[in-house]
Amino acid sequence: MAKRKALIIYGSITGNTEQIGRAFGEVCEEYGFEADLVKIDPRRDWDKDPVFTEDYDLICLGSPIIAGLPYKEVSMLMGLQGKKQLYRNRAVYENVMQMKAEGQPIGPGAFEDPTPDPEAFDHPMAHSFSGIPGLVTPATGTGYPGAKGDRKKTIYGVVFCTYGGSGVGPEECYGTLDVMVEFLRVNGARTVGKFACPGKELRHGSVDKLASRFKMNIDDAQAMMQRYKDDPDGEEFAKMADSERKLLKEAAEVKDEDSFGVGADMMVQNDPMGCGKPGSVFWHYDFQRRPSARDITKAKIFMAELIEDYFLTMTGDPRPPYSLYTSIC
Repeated sequence: MAKRKALIIYGSITGNTEQIGRAFGEVCEEYGFEADLVKIDPRRDWDKDPVFTEDYDLICLGSPIIAGLPYKEVSMLMGLQGKKQLYRNRAVYENVMQMKAEGQPIGPGAFEDPTPDPEAFDHPMAHSFSGIPGLVTPATGTGYPGAKGDRKKTIYGVVFCTYGGSGVGPEECYGTLDVMVEFLRVNGARTVGKFACPGKELRHGSVDKLASRFKMNIDDAQAMMQRYKDDPDGEEFAKMADSERKLLKEAAEVKDEDSFGVGADMMVQNDPMGCGKPGSVFWHYDFQRRPSARDITKAKIFMAELIEDYFLTMTGDPRPPYSLYTSIC
């Protein structure tokens, strides 16, 4: 049997979402998958360095939440909104490259497979299933779990996010997860799992100042500050005025624990339960140290159970995509 492949593709600005993506990758490798971790970097040329979704059996898509929605770079790549796009397979890639070379307009239809497998349409009801990834034929749906009979290969999907706990808690993540389910659908994957946990907000006040000064949205300001921290001598910063570089330097030097103001303690020394533990200012307990080791453990258990139930079958064929696994911490 060929080794199964998993793609963990994610946007991450300050590293919260990346921690969960790496935990998923570790579990996939423990279960025999070849796991590719791909960070959605706005500087990557996806035409020169393409990713083919049909190469994978499992795709995990992750994003931080910015103002209630996925990170802009995730949306631009996965949602057919911009010039960046993943490709289903090499035939689609070559078709799009030819259209670009000829100066033809590139619309969503350009990403459809130009050479579909004729055997995929043998079933008399096949055309009724067109465009719905992972829909099981009646023969499979009435058989034992793991039976063969899908019109085409099902790519299983998982969406995950990290979110701030300074607002309304888990309510913050529902919309983002559902948007990413749609992103996976248009890229040919059938979502069978959703995971979310809190992620600390870094340099909250500093990011607001940068966004105001540079007239950009919050996620772009956060990303710019992180790029500055990684490479303060980068070309984009050399072009800035001295006053702008000074503002960036001051913002980047704020300590993690001072993200909400110098000396602002997110814990209250009040021991509300009489058990020796302090109370928390925000919705989530110990928010400024999330994702915690416990969050990472939850992520690993979630992924392990999903893989065991869907891929460790009697026949070796994945089970049809019935149940949706959800863990929102």
